[in-house]
Amino acid sequence: MGRLVAPLVGAVPFCLAAVACGLLRRDALLERAGRVVAGRRVSRHGIAGAAVGRALAVPAGLALGALVASWPGALAGGAAAVAAPVLRRRRREAADRELVETQLIDAVSAVSAGLRAGLSLALAIRAAADEGEPPLAPSLRELVDRTSLGVSFEESLDRWADSMPSEEVRLVAGILGLHRRTGGNAPAVLDQAARTLRERHEAARELRSLTAQARLSGAILGLLPVGFFLFLSATSRGDMAAAYRSPAGATAILLGLAMQAGAFVWIRRLLRVDP
Repeated sequence: MGRLVAPLVGAVPFCLAAVACGLLRRDALLERAGRVVAGRRVSRHGIAGAAVGRALAVPAGLALGALVASWPGALAGGAAAVAAPVLRRRRREAADRELVETQLIDAVSAVSAGLRAGLSLALAIRAAADEGEPPLAPSLRELVDRTSLGVSFEESLDRWADSMPSEEVRLVAGILGLHRRTGGNAPAVLDQAARTLRERHEAARELRSLTAQARLSGAILGLLPVGFFLFLSATSRGDMAAAYRSPAGATAILLGLAMQAGAFVWIRRLLRVDP
């Protein structure tokens, strides 16, 4: 066991060096971007702490898994340490995207009301920003501020659409850009867009509620065999040692892990609904 843990501990400095290089590049990018991501201000200390935590998570997962279940445990611990930040980031991005899409419906309605009241498009967007909340409201305010500083409205719309994590923002940006170029009855078009966005949002929420049980069942079925195997490895080391050291046992373990991964991917594809 010592021969397995020692290389993992020795890999920590190399992980930290790689993270340091990544921090320098990310810090420079955030300096240019205003250090704001999805409506949240990002600090240098927060980035450094998260990056160091991710660097130490992989060796820690490998070492802990090796102590519990030898090389299969190290494999499971390393995979968990790599996958956990990715899953967390995806959940955060999904939550940010849902929040932006919810706020976008009210913002489009507010812009339409402002245009009906006789405001210009820029003033209507600023009024919607004043009535809204982060993360959408600050981005709308920045859109108007860039336009007032001399940036073209089309370029400001493109930057706004690129900065927000939602395809529906691109739809609204296209509608506003088309109205700016061609004119027309923008309030009626925006009202229809708000109704469409609301219907799509409600349909997506209903779809998530209908597939929640299937997604939970898939996660349980995927993790239960692995958890049971690790439990046996921790409580019955002598009985499981033969599986670790024999070629047939190692082949069975790898085959089982591959089948579990394939089943998980298959269930996820079954639950995916293309728009």
